[in-house]
Amino acid sequence: MSKALNVAVCQINPTLGNFQKNIDIISKNYKSAVEKGADLVVFPEMSITGYPPQDLLNNKEFISQNISCLNELVKSITIPCILGYVDFEDNKKFNAAAVCQDGEIVYKYHKIHLPNYDVFDERRYFHSGDSVGIFDLKVNNSDYKIALQICEDLWEDEYERKISEEIIENNPDLIINISASPFAKDRKNDRMKLIQSKYKDANCPFIYCNLVGGQDELIFDGFSMVFNSESELIDIANAFEEQILITDLKTKELIENISPNEQLFKALSLGIKDYFIKTGHEKAVIGLSGGIDSALVACLAVDALGSENVSLISMPSRFSSDHSKSDAKQLAKNLDANFKTVDIDSLFQAYLDVMNVHFDGSNPNVAEENIQSRIRGNILMAFSNKFGSLVLSTGNKTELALGYCTLYGDMSGGLSAIGDLNKTEVYELSKWINQYNETIPNNIINKEPSAELAPDQVDPFDYDLISPIVDKIVFGDGNEQNEQYLSLKKKININEHKRRQAAPVLRVSKKAFGIGRRIPIVNHFHE
Repeated sequence: MSKALNVAVCQINPTLGNFQKNIDIISKNYKSAVEKGADLVVFPEMSITGYPPQDLLNNKEFISQNISCLNELVKSITIPCILGYVDFEDNKKFNAAAVCQDGEIVYKYHKIHLPNYDVFDERRYFHSGDSVGIFDLKVNNSDYKIALQICEDLWEDEYERKISEEIIENNPDLIINISASPFAKDRKNDRMKLIQSKYKDANCPFIYCNLVGGQDELIFDGFSMVFNSESELIDIANAFEEQILITDLKTKELIENISPNEQLFKALSLGIKDYFIKTGHEKAVIGLSGGIDSALVACLAVDALGSENVSLISMPSRFSSDHSKSDAKQLAKNLDANFKTVDIDSLFQAYLDVMNVHFDGSNPNVAEENIQSRIRGNILMAFSNKFGSLVLSTGNKTELALGYCTLYGDMSGGLSAIGDLNKTEVYELSKWINQYNETIPNNIINKEPSAELAPDQVDPFDYDLISPIVDKIVFGDGNEQNEQYLSLKKKININEHKRRQAAPVLRVSKKAFGIGRRIPIVNHFHE
């Protein structure tokens, strides 16, 4: 681009449905960008509404308020601004972008490719736009031809219409993609490679403006990017935080890499933080067993909410080892979090005394084991009700997949913090936390995992072997026919009823348990 143009890429964290708050965030960022010398200000997809609105889009008042807020906002805009909203024309809803300048909407673009897979179901609500987003913009007495697209328009491989070819044919001065693209492992690199491969022949800069923040299970990582005319990455926004990125579309800035484990930790921490803020909660309560899963959740919660807002409850029984009790206490001390011990053995014995006559003298089995887990779940919920805290459940993805968890016991909670991390990833992330200081006692990481619900009990899996196989099955990447694979696949299918009753799982992989995976509970199809 020969003509100078300073662009502000505003990576913001809206709250779904809180129109006034979102407008305030947009206005604040817009004013700051203009003060910093921006000639053009860009905001993400659906920045007025938040994303994804789901069936709120069937509410006429929701659509009406979003348009009213846009019209009110436009009055204060002078320097050109692009932002996402929901448009309504000819009795049809569109995922749209508005180009605003001098108090008016000077151009509208309607998203063409509507994703309808995994966590996305935009065809349920929206109509596709017809025209590719090419428009002329006058800035500082210079004319620019700009190509505008929205999120999925970039991911065109599965669609017959190739928007990239149409854009390149129009020879634009600048291409802008506004997105609400959720985080998944390695997603940043996927986006970068896609932009560079699709638009390497465009001979113009490319701006990718992404949403940041948590919304239910989804976590938006930001990672907004700027590419120059040679398709080189010249600037990138910080991950998992709001930021205004000012670029002249030419100058290459210092780009720091963020490791996969740091991305995972920051993603989960942001997911917890925003879930609490946006649901109106401040304090978390976690059952601390002395095991690796609850230890990791405790570290994440303290990072997200502050140690003063996290209560860790140890609930030992006759089967709890001394080291588990001491490890839990040491971890709480290391985190400077609130810590209590509630011994459940007398409660467990009371249950046994009451139920023994009804169990008809049968040998102890999983029923007695699960009583302990459910007592713990009741205690955590009692703390939650009494003090207004939200319980964070501590199960990992491998356990949720195989049903190695107890309904109304360790599955109790308002949010599943690590339900999309397999057991191996839990260990890897815990070791990453300990890379400089022994926050998690090493004994927790090194000892053999156990639910400690029976004498000398250890988990019945080789997690290093099982975890990647389970992930393959959940991701749909495998099609093996050996006995172990098919047995695991059946076990995953028959435990769907548990996951339907589980807390929402923060999504950090390409396929998590939750809104993106729809398997029937009653399912007699087993390979």
